[in-house]
Amino acid sequence: MVPDYDDDDIIEDYDEITDNSGARRVSSGQGGPVRRPSNGVRPSTTAMPAVQGDPNDPNNFNGPPKGKISHKSAKLIWIICIVIVVLGVGAVLADIIFDPLGRGKSSTPAQNNAATANNNRSMPPRNNKSPEEIMQDEFRSAVIGMMRDMDASKAWDFYWTSVLEFDHAFDKMIEVKNQEGASDEDIDRAYAEAIKHYYKAKYSAELFRHHFDQDNISKEYMAINIGSDDVKMLTKEELKNPKIQRFQAAYSKIDSKSTRVNKFKTDILKYDLRAQKIHDESPEWEASTFGEYKKRWETSTSTSPPEFAQEDLDFVNSGDYKASETKLWQKFLEEHPPE
Repeated sequence: MVPDYDDDDIIEDYDEITDNSGARRVSSGQGGPVRRPSNGVRPSTTAMPAVQGDPNDPNNFNGPPKGKISHKSAKLIWIICIVIVVLGVGAVLADIIFDPLGRGKSSTPAQNNAATANNNRSMPPRNNKSPEEIMQDEFRSAVIGMMRDMDASKAWDFYWTSVLEFDHAFDKMIEVKNQEGASDEDIDRAYAEAIKHYYKAKYSAELFRHHFDQDNISKEYMAINIGSDDVKMLTKEELKNPKIQRFQAAYSKIDSKSTRVNKFKTDILKYDLRAQKIHDESPEWEASTFGEYKKRWETSTSTSPPEFAQEDLDFVNSGDYKASETKLWQKFLEEHPPE
């Protein structure tokens, strides 16, 4: 049963589409007759709009359906595209061959705008350093140059030989400790030798710094890390003082070569139980092996001015090596070549 609607709300159903008319049956998307809006606007339907006439009929003024191109129009578009491409290629070839604008005849190169812009820029910051920054760089350069010159000193030879001796004793200690069947006495002796050369290296470092501490400048100046920003804290007078530069060079040279020696204290003497026992509870090993250099180091660090053995002072103060002379550390490496 069809619901009862008012006449104004119903669009009539058409049973057929006539041959010469676009009228056809119209129904709602839900089936049944379609409700006519009250404002008189034609409702949308689910059907496609009717085609007006035969699209192939030349007398049909409406032409082909919308959205499609006729065969004749497509051919005309292709011809236009081909003509554009041919004309473009011809224009490029003509410009290259005949050069009507004379660009190839110009003897003056085009202006480099980038180069012009660069000429107007300010100099890089590294070339615009302040007077203080320039003095800081000069201080670093002077210190590094002095560090290089110190290689020829006997004070450096004395220190560097002691470092090589420590390295050898430490490696021997590890070897004996891990050796299968090694006796406790052999292991203890190897530990005592390593402790001895640890103290000798520490003592030699103090002697080296003292050798280059002219007029006890270390009492007025505290050495810094030359590679850090600490140099910015130095005054103009300190940066220009050759005594300070000399002591700073000695400090920096030792600091760069003492890493393994310093780790022996933090890694071995502090945590290795056998090393602690030999160092703290074995007066026999101290008296026979490492006691002498332990006492020399303690004396050099506890007195002011520091005190050193006279034979050591005589050696380091006897002048620098000549180029032809063999140094102590070179002799040691000949006798104990690194493996």
